[in-house]
Amino acid sequence: MDYATMRAIAEELEAFTERIEGAWKVEVGPSGPVLAMTSPSTRHVGTVRRSRDQLSEQLTGTHPGHICANGPLIESPTLGRMRRPDALVLPEATLDEEGFAVDATQVLAVIEIIPPGLIPARTTARSSPSTWPWTSTTIRRYGKAGSR
Repeated sequence: MDYATMRAIAEELEAFTERIEGAWKVEVGPSGPVLAMTSPSTRHVGTVRRSRDQLSEQLTGTHPGHICANGPLIESPTLGRMRRPDALVLPEATLDEEGFAVDATQVLAVIEIIPPGLIPARTTARSSPSTWPWTSTTIRRYGKAGSR
């Protein structure tokens, strides 16, 4: 199925979600459009807000003109993907453009908060010359006291 068809189906699903109860999101994955119910906990929402605020403070010095925002979709027609992450880093001017999705090439970083029960036993970090460099000493960990 081509991306234009998957995107059209995703838009129909998005319109459908407005008529049903609950919090829903529509994304386009490798197999096509996906409709998922979202019910983030208050801790999840708080962690997203604190992470977004912390990154926004750092961006003024490291990447002027960029912000950390939550809300917009990221779209890559070339890869056939559309996602709605918890937060993302992008040029502020991008949010004034027409449309419902941000071009993935405009995004510097994506933040997705994963509940502890969903963290795989082994994770791999990837980096490239274009990766935004930061160290763990600049990131604060949020969670219950005593949790790892």
